Amino acid sequence: METSSQCGDLIDKDIVKFERDETKPRRLEWSRTIEYLLNVIGYSVGLGNVWRFSYLCFKNGGGAFLIPYLICAAILGLPMLFMETAVGQFTQSGCIGSWDLAPLLRGAGYSALVICWYYISYIMVIMGWIIFYFVHSLTMGDLPWATCDNAWNTDSCIPVARIIGPLEMMNQTDIKGLTFNMTAVAMKTATSTSEFWNNHVLRKTTGIHDMGSFTNWKMIICFIVAWTICYMCVWKGIKTTGKVAYVTVISPYVMLLVLLIRGAMLEGAWEGVVYFIYPRLEELAKPQVWLDAAGQVLYTLGVSFAVLYGLGSYNKYHTDCYKNAFICVATSCGSSVFAGFVIFCYLGHMAHVQSKNITDIAEQGPGLVFEVFPAGLTLLPGSQIWAALFFLTLGFIAVDTVFGSLEGITRLLEDVRPEWLIFPGVQICRLAMCVFPFLLGLPMLFEGGIYVFELVNMYGTSGFCVLSIAFTEIAGIAWIYGMDKFFDDVKSMIGYYPNILVKYCMLVVDPCVILTLLIVACVQYTPLKLGDYEYPAWIEVVGWMFSVTVLLPIPIFAAKSMLKGREPASKRWYATTSVLLRHVPVNLNETK
Repeated sequence: METSSQCGDLIDKDIVKFERDETKPRRLEWSRTIEYLLNVIGYSVGLGNVWRFSYLCFKNGGGAFLIPYLICAAILGLPMLFMETAVGQFTQSGCIGSWDLAPLLRGAGYSALVICWYYISYIMVIMGWIIFYFVHSLTMGDLPWATCDNAWNTDSCIPVARIIGPLEMMNQTDIKGLTFNMTAVAMKTATSTSEFWNNHVLRKTTGIHDMGSFTNWKMIICFIVAWTICYMCVWKGIKTTGKVAYVTVISPYVMLLVLLIRGAMLEGAWEGVVYFIYPRLEELAKPQVWLDAAGQVLYTLGVSFAVLYGLGSYNKYHTDCYKNAFICVATSCGSSVFAGFVIFCYLGHMAHVQSKNITDIAEQGPGLVFEVFPAGLTLLPGSQIWAALFFLTLGFIAVDTVFGSLEGITRLLEDVRPEWLIFPGVQICRLAMCVFPFLLGLPMLFEGGIYVFELVNMYGTSGFCVLSIAFTEIAGIAWIYGMDKFFDDVKSMIGYYPNILVKYCMLVVDPCVILTLLIVACVQYTPLKLGDYEYPAWIEVVGWMFSVTVLLPIPIFAAKSMLKGREPASKRWYATTSVLLRHVPVNLNETK
């Protein structure tokens, strides 16, 4: 092992040599490379591929948006995903142990852990909503969000079929005994899908100051079921997640294909697809289009969330992580486009039957999945089957994201307290890692929980936090650890150097792009709103406290590294930024 004579013993104490310690539990490895690929793809292909990408496409020029999106995927997404998985594979550690490469920035690992906890907390609530809708789809009668004769409906409710059905059917007697026409629709009314979502699923209150009660037992049970499913997927680690992924990752593509075929047969579907793919090239001159594309790439691939380090760490040492990065990025971005075709087939059909423009229908976020799309499904013969299939697809997509996240953050236990994997045991440790996001999700189940949900989404996993961590990571590897050293490490694993364009993207392009996005995120910041509801000022303070808890570990651990020891500051700086790591497999035959 090489050391620097300039730092002597100071560096020797911090050098890590990756030889197996027989007193520690044996490191797990993926049985096959395909299991690793499925887990990374399952983690990366999340609900954002369904509800956010499609929205950004029609907002930013339709098919023209694919040009900046694919360019950003190549120059930003690929290097970032490759870097995180390669570092995890090289160090054979999770998001914390990986930063032995540059101890000064070890706090980035803890920041990634915290933001991942926040992310899991609200993704599990979404999964609970999905289960809630799926169960209600299993009926022989009308879908419950299609009618107005339920206990949660009000006198102003209008059955969704009356609104999105053909115009010649608009003058009819409502199920509540009210006669309505186009004028009545324009009055202050609520659709049956909106009332099902707000009054039955959420039991939404007037604001965060009124959290209501914790009595929505159906939703609470769905939340617990969601956590139980995810824990059963990860309780034995990659021994179970590697096998489960064959079903949970592949099945959504089959289901989406079925939904696409059915959607393509609907009237107006082609108009929706044309709107999705037709390039309005003049939009490319707008900087915001490129910023949205870059942000969506980072969001889609899930970088800066501690997970990719952990998943990469289970690879055999000589796994070709560079080639695998291409496969994962191409599949994830391709999945976004594929889901876009499905979404716009149905949006086109809804626009056709309402004689509206798609821009008047399309939404992003939960509104698309839990209001707009269920309304569209009620138009189909056998709507119960299609609704169940749709929400089952979303359930598989969500569970892939969650158990990939849990597996990635659980890996850090082997970095911090490997002895805990022996006692109290792997299963108990994994259960303990679920406690914090589970408790954080409970306030979101109150009747005013949707306001907490949006608060955590806005500040706990905000673009500001993600971009700050991403910039710390890329700057730490490219500028502090060193690109030449990193590429040498990669060559020791895969036998060749990656393309030099990747090197210069990581060294120059990616830090500049991320820093630009970070500046824009700060400049364009607006206080949080939910529909017409404006959050009080004190809640803004609470929200920024979420962001502070995410980013605070970075300066704390940097200061701790610099203040450690009594050597001159120059030597301490050199020691915390120049630690040389070399992986030394004990048995090369085991790593091949």
